[in-house]
Amino acid sequence: MTNGFFRALCAAVVILISAAIFRPDGGKKISAAQQAGEVYLNEMHRLDSLLIAYPNYFLDSNYTARFRVYTELARQFKRVELFFLYFYPEQAYSTMWQPIQSTKQPAGPPLPDNFLIAGPFGVDADSVVAKRSKTSRDFEKMFITRAANNFRATMAETQYEKGIPQITDGQLMEALKLQLFNVSSVGLGNGDFQLNPVNLPCVQAEMEVWSKVMRIYLAQLPKSSKKLKSQVEDLLGKTEKYLAVNTDFDSFNRMEFLTGYLNPLSAHLATVRKTLNIPANPRFAALNPEANSLFEADIFNLSFFMPDSNATLFKERSELGKVLFFDPILSDNNERSCASCHKPEMAFTDGLGKSISFTLGQLPRNAPTVINSVFQPSQFWDSRVNSLEDQADSVIMNPNEMHGTSFEIVTERITASEEYIRLFNKAFPETVKHGISRKHIKSAIASYERTLVGLNSRFDKYMRGEKTALNTQEINGFNVFMGKGRCGSCHYAPLFNGTLPPHFTISDHRSLGVPVKDTMSKYELDADIGLQHSRRNPLFKASFKVPTVRNAALTAPYMHNGIYRSLDQVVEFYNHGAGNKFGFRIFLSILPDSLNLSETEKKDLISFVHALTDTSGTSARPRYLPEIKGKHAVLNDRVVGGKF
Repeated sequence: MTNGFFRALCAAVVILISAAIFRPDGGKKISAAQQAGEVYLNEMHRLDSLLIAYPNYFLDSNYTARFRVYTELARQFKRVELFFLYFYPEQAYSTMWQPIQSTKQPAGPPLPDNFLIAGPFGVDADSVVAKRSKTSRDFEKMFITRAANNFRATMAETQYEKGIPQITDGQLMEALKLQLFNVSSVGLGNGDFQLNPVNLPCVQAEMEVWSKVMRIYLAQLPKSSKKLKSQVEDLLGKTEKYLAVNTDFDSFNRMEFLTGYLNPLSAHLATVRKTLNIPANPRFAALNPEANSLFEADIFNLSFFMPDSNATLFKERSELGKVLFFDPILSDNNERSCASCHKPEMAFTDGLGKSISFTLGQLPRNAPTVINSVFQPSQFWDSRVNSLEDQADSVIMNPNEMHGTSFEIVTERITASEEYIRLFNKAFPETVKHGISRKHIKSAIASYERTLVGLNSRFDKYMRGEKTALNTQEINGFNVFMGKGRCGSCHYAPLFNGTLPPHFTISDHRSLGVPVKDTMSKYELDADIGLQHSRRNPLFKASFKVPTVRNAALTAPYMHNGIYRSLDQVVEFYNHGAGNKFGFRIFLSILPDSLNLSETEKKDLISFVHALTDTSGTSARPRYLPEIKGKHAVLNDRVVGGKF
């Protein structure tokens, strides 16, 4: 370890000691929020010190030392996460905690700054480092320095020190809750790192700081809550011991840790908050402020995911939207509906590799499920729209899908139906005076799609206390999914898609190298450029939105091009390092090595995916379609759901 790094550590220790002794109020007893603020300040100062030292020592030591200090830096990132991710989510997600995606840089390859930690960048074997050219070594040093300095600049720009005195107990309670949710999903699924061995040390670091802040509030409990305090202290101690003893990434029992430790701690947190009369502080509205677990049935606040969070008459609009979803009146030939590609009996997919086009040809992509699409901040495989309303608009007007020539024609047909007029007038009272328009049709369909929620699978029931809902194979499969299989690093629980917890405002996309044919012997990258087109970013070539794994047992075939016919094929693709196996390019979103899953682990993994099935309450079709009168009466022979 170099002198520079040693000096930085000493400086951090001095900061910790001085902060603990010298209080700004002259030694008087400080509040719980102030004590937590000191923890926040000390952890941020220590991260800053480590970032200063990191570039100075790197590559000047052996692999063991490099990995040890890298792990220390990674742990410190996780130690500040409770605070920084809560108070500065925009800055956090645009720098240190952004999903791993190629980023344009002023020099060198498009590696994002957070590849310093997430990659990690530069932690190579001594034999590899020895063979590096001076140019390569200089670039590594430059990248490490640049990334570290950019992180420090982000931290400084927030001026977090000025905000610490204003922190409230309500904010800290919400931060504690959201951090537990984050650990339960991104943390246990290793969504922050490419390197497996650092995952559990970082979970341990997260929980160390979480426990430190929690104990501050336990000390505030009245004497009458002695039993509660003892219960929480006991569980905190057991949690710390569990993490200290169970350190192997592949064998770590994530289900046991989640159900036996994290979920109970979350419930205790709610009890402590209420006992201390600290009001809920719902700064982030995606979640129900009274929810105590990430897997509760009513965890999500549906209005958060609507363009208008104050939308009224939702029931009336969704009922109208259901009829429109199955009515081919929206298509040019009156033979296709939304349900043509999204059939309720097939979990709102169509069972085809690529959907049928308007002219009976083939559309470019596979039809994803609509179930739980309400919780996705962006829609379509290429994330080209940000709302279900715009998704409906795009499909209806697409010449290859519904071939709608204009919404004026669609509206003319709809207004030829007295029943449709009544339904629209009821759902949108302004249509009585101003008539039906494009926005009303889109809003109704989107409202119906928002009712298509499937969060009551056997897995969900197990997480809510029904311990017979899952068998041993399925529980083992969950552990593979979140651990060795690395599925949970992209498909985040509880939605098991790319919507990033705990704020649920980012819809992640990944470049995996999906081939054009379902073979692992001869490889050709699929020509679809994905988000490169919709985002006009060449670095997003072949990157696609991370779809949900919920109901995947019913939604074959898989991938954006429907190339894999079974879950077995999908597992094999990932097990062999996806597109990286073939060496044509490096896909940052996926590890380049084999996962080395055993046959038993593969079967367990697929068994767990089956346990995520829930289509209850989403399969009913309308019994009939509204009657059309006048010159459009010929449309009354149309079929519910369309003819093809």
